[in-house]
Amino acid sequence: MDARRRPFPEDNPHPRGGSRMIVRSRSPVRICDIGGWTDTRFAKRGAVLNLAVSLFGHCLVEDRPGNGNGHGDDRVAVLRALDLGVDVSIEDVAKIEYGGALDLLKAAVKRLDMSGGFRASVWSDAPPGSGVGSSAAVGVSLVGALGHFAGRKMPPHDIAKTAQALETQELGLECGVQDQYASAFGGVCFMEIEYPRVELSRLPVAPSFLWELEERLVLVYVGESRLSDAVHRLVIQRYEAAVPEAVAAMDTLRGAAHAMKDAMLGEDMAGVVEAINANWAAQKSLHPDITNPSIEGLFETARAHGAAAGKANGAGGGGTVTFVAEPGREMKLRKALGEVPGCVVLPCLICQEGVRSWVVRE
Repeated sequence: MDARRRPFPEDNPHPRGGSRMIVRSRSPVRICDIGGWTDTRFAKRGAVLNLAVSLFGHCLVEDRPGNGNGHGDDRVAVLRALDLGVDVSIEDVAKIEYGGALDLLKAAVKRLDMSGGFRASVWSDAPPGSGVGSSAAVGVSLVGALGHFAGRKMPPHDIAKTAQALETQELGLECGVQDQYASAFGGVCFMEIEYPRVELSRLPVAPSFLWELEERLVLVYVGESRLSDAVHRLVIQRYEAAVPEAVAAMDTLRGAAHAMKDAMLGEDMAGVVEAINANWAAQKSLHPDITNPSIEGLFETARAHGAAAGKANGAGGGGTVTFVAEPGREMKLRKALGEVPGCVVLPCLICQEGVRSWVVRE
């Protein structure tokens, strides 16, 4: 067996001798990213608090049968996005080229210096363009599963760092750091950032406070985000040019993350509400397209039916919105938002686990 495919001894991945090796992994997405936009290259320093929830990015890696010994061709890898119905066959993993379909998967295979002879399949529980870091969750699961398959014990920090490098260093994309770290660690994460370095704390929030917050959270999908690359570029340009409104908004976002941390640790629901609302106001001030008439109409409906706070997840412009209901009004709020045309209320349970990978016993 290739040294890069050495299994962990405790996993015994071939318990019946000829059984093929199968590894699964999953990692949660994040919502309610207070301080989002400050975790980026152009912001340089940031503070973010987010919540991992039980919508997962999944990965399944398995040997490809075909050469008679339980493994496929040593050079060939098959990559599949099951929720998108797209698959790509890499004829020689040493000659991967980007451009076209499934570049994130190609980047993981290249970055981890994988040999071939396997099939990797990914999918996400979250809808496309939902603004909850689903591509990062898939990337984290992919790195975790491929690393496990190759016999590499990778701690969560290394998985997050590698997954973030897929997008920035391999594919040359603008990408913050919060999504990958939230997926890798799970729970309530507070991050202080000197890009790309991250100091992360999983906050020891009182269980009863988390249960109450969980009861009052309402996550609504409003359709795929339409926030264009041009909007992202303009936000970056305004901040790098030290436009006062942009600088002030970023400062407010950082402050909201610290306020949210204090509120969570202090079991202060009013403080949580205030931090979320302050973040949304600052987020919208970065660019007019971060909100739109449909989103503003949704907020009006939400306030009329018991929402105390709310913000669009991720950059904004669509995707999903997280609301916090007033006590006892969460069912009324869910019902009202679920009746808005084009909106879907999604499950929203806080996930205390980060990335997990395991060997499947056939």
